[in-house]
Amino acid sequence: MIKTGTCPKCGSTRIAGPHRIQGQGYVRVDLPGMLTATLEAVTCADCGYTELYSDRIGLENIRKSGRFLSTPVMSTQSQCPYCGTKVRPGAVFCPECGNTV
Repeated sequence: MIKTGTCPKCGSTRIAGPHRIQGQGYVRVDLPGMLTATLEAVTCADCGYTELYSDRIGLENIRKSGRFLSTPVMSTQSQCPYCGTKVRPGAVFCPECGNTV
């Protein structure tokens, strides 16, 4: 929606945003060892369909340190490099912290 200016659900061009999502602080994405992107919402004013987007700094952090499901790397390590938990041979994710190993 942010690039096309059109709602993929109803086709409307009445797109509002970006809006920050309120709560206890802002909604943020977590990466191994750091807090990162503040998420912002873009909403169709006709049907209410909403998409979330990362801010620019957060997107850079995700590109550097994010977990990518489309390209898992098989581990040859016996422990997680982030939290030190032992992982089984061939594990893709740490069973304790969920980071890619």
